[in-house]
Amino acid sequence: MKKTVIMFMLFLIPNALMAQVYTGQVVDGSTAAAIGGAKIFGAKGVVVTTDQAGYFILEADTAQVEVSAPGYRKKTLELDSGNTRIELYDFNVYEMSRFVVKADQDEAVIQISKQDLSAEIINQTTASLFPDVMKVVQLLPGVATNHEMSSLLFIRGGDPDEMLAILDDMVIIDPYMWGGMISVFNPNMVEKLEFQSGGFSAQWPQAMSGILNVKNKIGNPEKFKGFIDLSATTLDVFVEGPSLGPADSSFMFGLRRTHYDLLINLLYADESLVFPYFYDGQLKLAFPFDKNMVTLNSIFSFEGMHMKRSPEEGYSSENTGEREFMFWDVNFNLSLASDYKFSETLSALTLLGAYYNQGEYSFTDAFTPFNMEKDQVIIQLRHVWQWDISESQHVRAGVYLFPAWGEVSIVNSVRLPTGNNSCYVDTIDERMQTGGVSFAGVFLQDEIMLLRDLFYINPSINVQYYTPNEQYIANPRIMLKVQPLPVWEVNLATGLYSQYPISGQQIDDSLGNPDLLAEEALHYVAGTKVTIMEDVSIVVDGYYKDYSGLIVSDADPDINYTNNGDGYAYGLDVMLKREIGGKWDGWLSYSWIKTQRRINGRTDPETLGRPESATPVNEWYTPITEQPHTLNLVVNYNFTETWKLALTQKYSSGSLYTPIVSGEYQAAINEWTPVYGKYNSERYPDYLSTDIKLSMPFFGLANWRSYIQVTNLFGNANVNSYQYKNDYSDKREINQLPRLIIGGIRWNF
Repeated sequence: MKKTVIMFMLFLIPNALMAQVYTGQVVDGSTAAAIGGAKIFGAKGVVVTTDQAGYFILEADTAQVEVSAPGYRKKTLELDSGNTRIELYDFNVYEMSRFVVKADQDEAVIQISKQDLSAEIINQTTASLFPDVMKVVQLLPGVATNHEMSSLLFIRGGDPDEMLAILDDMVIIDPYMWGGMISVFNPNMVEKLEFQSGGFSAQWPQAMSGILNVKNKIGNPEKFKGFIDLSATTLDVFVEGPSLGPADSSFMFGLRRTHYDLLINLLYADESLVFPYFYDGQLKLAFPFDKNMVTLNSIFSFEGMHMKRSPEEGYSSENTGEREFMFWDVNFNLSLASDYKFSETLSALTLLGAYYNQGEYSFTDAFTPFNMEKDQVIIQLRHVWQWDISESQHVRAGVYLFPAWGEVSIVNSVRLPTGNNSCYVDTIDERMQTGGVSFAGVFLQDEIMLLRDLFYINPSINVQYYTPNEQYIANPRIMLKVQPLPVWEVNLATGLYSQYPISGQQIDDSLGNPDLLAEEALHYVAGTKVTIMEDVSIVVDGYYKDYSGLIVSDADPDINYTNNGDGYAYGLDVMLKREIGGKWDGWLSYSWIKTQRRINGRTDPETLGRPESATPVNEWYTPITEQPHTLNLVVNYNFTETWKLALTQKYSSGSLYTPIVSGEYQAAINEWTPVYGKYNSERYPDYLSTDIKLSMPFFGLANWRSYIQVTNLFGNANVNSYQYKNDYSDKREINQLPRLIIGGIRWNF
């Protein structure tokens, strides 16, 4: 018996010596936030995963482990016998001998009307036919759109061009393709995006309604990896890895190309038909030096189509006869940025960027052909200083310059009235040239904590200069934050926001008005955020926007455009959100808005022999940007790491339109022309759609993933427009997307 006990104890001793229990927590090295779902790899294939709070328990033979988490650099270390704190750094933060250089400068403490979306949320949430970050932004409070196939953002009653889009500190001049159907931002490249719908600080120019700040990832500096993704509409290729240069240099490249058009063109076998297509590419190079991070960003896109359309018998949008539409467009954005850290408290960002655009658009029918060719270049230069004077005061200041050159040629045929119920068609040949037009500016902002963890203030000012009209304009702004409790904060903001004419035609000597001034909007925003639980919060924002000096067209060819427009918008945004990190996440958002516009004086078009405009003059009217009620639900649920479900429920009031009440026969052209009712006096039926997406393994194959998505699950007949008979005596619905099943597979390498 004694021998048996001794042998049993001798057996236990080596196992006790070999198996050791280690505990610890994995956190973000920059923010100290817990990292849930991190993997700790021990000896002999032992793997454990951290819980939501970042904690783990590992039983292993040795203390040597490797730790990894999505979006972070791997780390190899030896665990202590006690509780070990493991700090991981993402690929945008590099540990140096004395400094930590970040790819972007520190954010302000006061964040009003602002939402952040991570790459995981963007890629997991349902999308339309084409994956697009804008489709996720459209689900946030304060945002509306006019079509489910559109990526344009109507922010708190503003027009889409009132938003400024930024990619890694580079202003993206035109962030859309296909006339706004899809954005140029590749979801595979994005690390996170920041969206602000009002009350933003003075560091960004030319935005009256919102800021979309997209931050791309930095490539993996340790090894090559990537994926190929094939969906129902596009082929995506993504690759990243180390590059030539100093230690930890990396590259990241993404390419997208539609393929459905190639298949359709083969089936039709008609060389004169080219269905809408696009392909785009993005490249990012990152070079970390001792005190500096240098990045090179480029975006390239090419799009086009060539379509012919014969209207169905008895119905036409305006006239009968075959129509032909052709276009091609190329865009290129390039930037070189340096983020230099002089000390722990002082850093500077310098960026040089360029935008090039060339294209041709042609529309042909029996009476009013149109052709346009364009060619333009815009340079941007930004230099920003950040000085962290103390823990309670952070100063940021900068300068920027945007010179532009361009040429646009337009040959347009227009139908003009001659009286006695007749018309004639006149061809107009126009050419616009823009040389050296530019705007420049400086900004200064100072964020101060007056009472520790209780009261913050952020005054700022932006002063701009515009060369065509030699106008100076100052935009003072101020934000306040009061945090009476750790779980409750109140934010207030007000300020002036301006935007110079962005269309070359508007400032052209002959076709526009070089004396046009900047449009302006005065923001008043009040919001509160309450953290209900650690990862659940509710945000409520109320706002009022007062527009003045809005640019409106004028029938007088000696004037063309004036600043005779004004308006207002006010509303309420509510968002209940659960942060990512557990089994499920998502948000519920609701927006209510009231907005009006007015044109204060316009030349009577009838006195100039031009068609009468349907837009009211000297009276308030509702613009198409108003959708009084918008309600969105987004839920993402993770069954396992590989099985994930996403649900999106969207509701909004119908868009406004101007009804056609009858038709008039024009004997001179043997055609019926429409007679319109009151401007924007009717709405399409309310919009309702449910999308669901399931992500899963692909037949159990290693490194393969797949997904299937159903858009408009219940087949709601959402009305996009009405198509009228040739004599406008009747109409029928043109619906948006029906129920669609979309699938895709991805191979990771």
